[in-house]
Amino acid sequence: MANPNVTVDRHKYVGGSDLPSILGLNAKYGVNIFDFAKQKAGIIPNTFTGNQFTKYGQVMEPIIRDYINAKYDVNYLEDTIVDTERGYRGNTDGIDRDADIPILEVKTFGEELDVEYYMAQCQFYMETFNEPKCRLVGYKRPENFYTGVDYELEDEDVYFNFEFDETRLVEHVIERDPKLWEKIEKRINAFKQAVEALKNNPDMSEEEFNNIFYGNELIALSDKVAMLERALADYKNTEKEYKDIKEKIYKMFEEKGLISVDFGNTKITKVAPTSYDTVSVDSKKLQDEEPKIYEKYKVVKTTNRKGYVLITTKEDK
Repeated sequence: MANPNVTVDRHKYVGGSDLPSILGLNAKYGVNIFDFAKQKAGIIPNTFTGNQFTKYGQVMEPIIRDYINAKYDVNYLEDTIVDTERGYRGNTDGIDRDADIPILEVKTFGEELDVEYYMAQCQFYMETFNEPKCRLVGYKRPENFYTGVDYELEDEDVYFNFEFDETRLVEHVIERDPKLWEKIEKRINAFKQAVEALKNNPDMSEEEFNNIFYGNELIALSDKVAMLERALADYKNTEKEYKDIKEKIYKMFEEKGLISVDFGNTKITKVAPTSYDTVSVDSKKLQDEEPKIYEKYKVVKTTNRKGYVLITTKEDK
């Protein structure tokens, strides 16, 4: 959204655009939560001034909003609301309190609109404006949306393709979810607490900050699982080496005509290869050639997978 309410006194409030960083969703884009917190605490400046993606979104937003207004006969208008008690500032791309879906959130995207990524922002706007639904509208950027080489040198409109194509629009209706918002607000409060601690102790280490923001127990478990992940990686390397050596020994047994060797503490026996037949059905061919038989005997099983955490370890610097 291109208005001063987004940037003026930004460090004083938590806004919808802050949530991807607070919730860790921006980590994949290289956003470090500790640096982000120091910006909020006023310790370091926010040097980001925009890029080709943000400019494209800012220019396309009112064009998309006008299209949506005409399509649904509504009157979405930009609006800002400040909750001084909680320190929230909501800057919505559009609100029409008389519409069935009162809030509009516009995003431009590349390959696919990541609805989950923007879910928290929509919940934030529904909370701050006290409305039940949000219309999330995504617009897929064309491949040639920017033809410049370096945005810092080539940021004029001539390097952009701002032509509107309604077929590039995707829409989702997001409903207010109090339980989800409760979880989001816990992370916001933890972040605000950590930022206040930073203000009082600007020399705080990243480890100290993480203990406040994430909690000591989570940090301890993360350290433990990282250690185990490295141990598993070592085990996999050992297992591969073990298999390679066994294959070499098998070849040597064949070359030397050996069946079994007993070295006292180790006995090695060559097991000859075996083969056996299994019977299977080509389900795709059966479905194509005998669809009635396929439908009669097919069995549909539902597999439910538990949620899990994906562990990625980094080399020590």
